Amino acid sequence: MLWSSAGACPDARPRWQPPVSASGWRSSTTVLGGNASKEIGLMPRGTQGALLKELSARTADGDLVAYSLLDAEPTASVFIEHRIVAAATDGNRIISIDAVQARGGHERRFTADMFIDTSGVAILGVLAGADTLFGRESRAQYDEPLAPDVADDMHHGNTLFFRTRMADHPVPFPDVPWAIEVAKDYANLSGQLVQPGVENGPGPKAGSNPNTPEFRFGKRNDVFPATHFWEYGQWLDPYTSGELVRDYLMRALYGTFSNVKRLEPEAHANLEFEWMAFVAAQGEFRRYKGDYVLTENDIRTHKEFPDALIANDGSFCIHCAFAPGEGKYDFRLKDWIFDGRDKEAYGIPFRCLYSANIDNLMMAGKHISVTHVAGSSTKLMGNGAQHGVAVAAAALLCKTLGTTPRGLYQNHLEDLRNLVDKLTSCDHDMAIHPPLRRYEPVPG
Repeated sequence: MLWSSAGACPDARPRWQPPVSASGWRSSTTVLGGNASKEIGLMPRGTQGALLKELSARTADGDLVAYSLLDAEPTASVFIEHRIVAAATDGNRIISIDAVQARGGHERRFTADMFIDTSGVAILGVLAGADTLFGRESRAQYDEPLAPDVADDMHHGNTLFFRTRMADHPVPFPDVPWAIEVAKDYANLSGQLVQPGVENGPGPKAGSNPNTPEFRFGKRNDVFPATHFWEYGQWLDPYTSGELVRDYLMRALYGTFSNVKRLEPEAHANLEFEWMAFVAAQGEFRRYKGDYVLTENDIRTHKEFPDALIANDGSFCIHCAFAPGEGKYDFRLKDWIFDGRDKEAYGIPFRCLYSANIDNLMMAGKHISVTHVAGSSTKLMGNGAQHGVAVAAAALLCKTLGTTPRGLYQNHLEDLRNLVDKLTSCDHDMAIHPPLRRYEPVPG
């Protein structure tokens, strides 16, 4: 997600527009919207702030309006379908980054005073040598009730979205032994993307299927078919295994689809794939280490922070994977932990939004400075939008005052708080503890 002043609270819009040099270059996914993009289609949950709601509105074909809004901003430059491949540093500062355009192979170098990574994968930090966190912390490290006894490298995997339909004529499907090898006898196609922004849809199933973890969700705690239960890659390197994970999930889906048609040929003769994503919804990668690491207990107790600029919302949502070699259907989640806690908003300290050891690097999204458990709540895309507002405002002040993010925290915190409040006061009232929500929440 990139910054757009159009998404701020209405009374704050005319006050200022950040020039392109204020926020510098931000690492982004190759398409705008990340997991909410048309290419994937997830609904943004968490804080439903003004910025999120404006950028995540969808056109008739399901695409986000983010690009058209940003393209209309005279001070914004948008470079989609680019991947960062290198970062040059001078001491503890990034001085430039190199990016390659996916389609044409064009190479571009971007220089800036300040860099903000909103990719969700901490790629700029990995390339620049920033301190990062990875996997699950042990319960003893931060005294987190939901953490495992022993720390490990398990992380949330990737998910592949899909949709089937019944055609008006029989649809043949070839033998796919290479897919059955993964799917085995699994024959349940529930958990579909109904349309962009609407997930957890039903799907056909055939024969007897193994019991799967019950997914209860929504205001009435109803049982839903879970889109995110199609997940793989939790024990693999997320930076080098992306295509392997996507292809494995494709094999699982093709094999499951074949099983459904084969087990009940008459009932599902007309069944066909309507759509399958060609990119997987990204799970968990490395997380930045900031001057503070937010924990599960900080969220549960609504710990008050002197530098809490914005608030986040949402439950703890932890995906539990089979151990390597443990599960017959390893492309499905073993279980999940969904803890709605008290449903109140909680504050995010500014110290979680800038790097501990790279002076001009800030971050927004699921890779901010949090533990694995805390990140299962802060990861929600609406929450990341709030991080984005805070760091965009911080970048402007860093440029104006000639300081660093840490310098803002130490010497100009009130200036930063006042600016961010102008932009987000329509989302939460930060003068109240816990922060008072000013929007209609969504399930999650």
